[in-house]
Amino acid sequence: MHELSVRRLSHVVALAEELSFARAAERVHLTQPALSRSIQAIEEELDLRLFDRAARGVAVTPAGKMVVDRARRVLFEANCLSRDVELLKSHESGEVRIALGPYPTTVLMPDLLVEFAKRHPAVEMKIAVNQDIRMVEMLLAEEVDFLVLDRRVLPENAALAIKPMKRHEGAWFVRAGHPLTRQGVVSVHALRAYPLVSVPLPPFMRTSVQRLLKIRSHEKVALQLECNDLHVLKSFTERTDALLFATAASVRHELAARTLVPVPVRDAPRMGLDLALVVLAERTPSPAGEVAFTLAEELLLSAQKAPTLHAPRV
Repeated sequence: MHELSVRRLSHVVALAEELSFARAAERVHLTQPALSRSIQAIEEELDLRLFDRAARGVAVTPAGKMVVDRARRVLFEANCLSRDVELLKSHESGEVRIALGPYPTTVLMPDLLVEFAKRHPAVEMKIAVNQDIRMVEMLLAEEVDFLVLDRRVLPENAALAIKPMKRHEGAWFVRAGHPLTRQGVVSVHALRAYPLVSVPLPPFMRTSVQRLLKIRSHEKVALQLECNDLHVLKSFTERTDALLFATAASVRHELAARTLVPVPVRDAPRMGLDLALVVLAERTPSPAGEVAFTLAEELLLSAQKAPTLHAPRV
């Protein structure tokens, strides 16, 4: 049996509702002979008589009633599918899923959510904040549409398409009124007198911190608080004598409010994040995902208008 086309099923429903070949043909924009051939063809395909033809008109057979009921359901779902596709094209519905590292989360949220919701209020957004390796696994499993993270943690994988962003420079920050703020440019040794707080450090960042603080490679970087939520770390730093390493963009609001201030460190290497937007190569993004990707790129670039923190690069 051949596949039943939606168009031909619409002919069956029209004839069942009009009970006249002439009226049904006009409704589906066919000539009467063409509609008659279409109905005859589907009856032959199904090997069922759907309509009784008589001089007094058309009647639906018992088998025809079953087919007409099911055809109505198929036509309803087909119309819904067409409508949903058009809505997706116009970004009025759908879903976008993004995975972010702690620093990109602080830079992008909630601005990305708010701006996207203003533009496309019917699109559902799902945000995952996770460790770098887990996020790559989620993307490869197509559980998210794209990632925002430091590209230095990405594995060599041809399945990943990477769009590098401009470097987000970082520095050490303390609360306003911290003892270090009264010393001007401080030495590395002065930093070691205070507790450190940080997100979980990837290997390249841990190495940079060890080099800066002159910690031997076999020694552990001592952290008073390690947390994946940068908002928690910033709040903790504002209320204690802890040191926080962060990018300027991720603490821009605190810098503006002067609840956190940078600590200039003598002869410190320049450290920061080489952020990137990552998608699956050779995959067509959803319309909603494409809009969110572009918006994330715009916000990351805009966030770099935060105060620039200068230090010699090594």
